[in-house]
Amino acid sequence: MANFKIKFINFDKSEALEVYAHKHIGSLERRLDLRAGQNKSIEIHFKLDAKAPYGTVKNNEVMISYKYPGIAKPFIVKKKGTDLRAVLLDAIKTTETVIQRASEKKESGRNMLGKNKKSVRVMQRSL
Repeated sequence: MANFKIKFINFDKSEALEVYAHKHIGSLERRLDLRAGQNKSIEIHFKLDAKAPYGTVKNNEVMISYKYPGIAKPFIVKKKGTDLRAVLLDAIKTTETVIQRASEKKESGRNMLGKNKKSVRVMQRSL
């Protein structure tokens, strides 16, 4: 099981936002569960714009840090917007795209070395 952390910056902890994040982060958690190894983690940082005047919402930020065995640095995706929930969904989609591209790039490198491995997509379909 992966380590899952949520941090709230410039505002108090929101139970509703935490439940929403747990509900929608399931696809990234499933990707981590398929990988072998111990050092797996997902961190989500919700950050409100501290410089905005009281009562207004300008640029909120959601950052997803995704770390799994086999990569030196975690994937970090930052998105900004006014609605934290919409920004979270956008950040999750972007993270999935980045992970898919990285796995395809690694797979093409294996093919060039002559170490043919089955595609990640083919393996998931067979399960």
